Amino acid sequence: MQRVQTMINRTLATVRQAFRARLTGLDSKPGVQLVQAAALAGEQVQAAELFQHFGFTSAPPAGTQCILLPLGGKTAHSVVVATENGAFRVQALQGGEVCVYNQWGAKITLKKEKIVEVDCDHFRVAAKESIQMDTKQWQATASAGTTFTSPSLAFGGMDGTRARATLDANLNTTGDVTSEGDHVAGGISLRRHRHPGDSGGTTGEAEG
Repeated sequence: MQRVQTMINRTLATVRQAFRARLTGLDSKPGVQLVQAAALAGEQVQAAELFQHFGFTSAPPAGTQCILLPLGGKTAHSVVVATENGAFRVQALQGGEVCVYNQWGAKITLKKEKIVEVDCDHFRVAAKESIQMDTKQWQATASAGTTFTSPSLAFGGMDGTRARATLDANLNTTGDVTSEGDHVAGGISLRRHRHPGDSGGTTGEAEG
């Protein structure tokens, strides 16, 4: 029995096990990305397939550490099953948190308390049909300015009530202003103000 076990151990010793390597090149054009890597034992791995989970893809930069699994024990048939790059990995996450990041520092972090935090220089959304946001309160701060480009802009209240808009700013418009209600400036009503009459007294209220 000992002899059989010895023979098995000798056979397994000739089969290459999973090993570490450092990524030196990447081809992201094929359906499955192909990796070039330098193994710690010194051999070069060419065109190893990089397998990732469905719905998520990344192109790891050169220098990334890899774990390769040689199919059939053959280094030439290795596939990459895991990657890690400590130079760019977001650190100090708390238990249960998740972060998607790249080597330029852009990141999306799913934090505790159901907080989603996005950190980037430019944020672009391309939605062909519509964008819908449902929230209790919306606050935006733009230190340089805000621009809306749209053929129409509508504000409405909730549950049949009228919305209230407060502007702490000067207002300039190049088009007409149409209102179904009154305009009050400096406490003077546009509809109900009066003028001194030509023959004494005051005029009646403005008429439409």
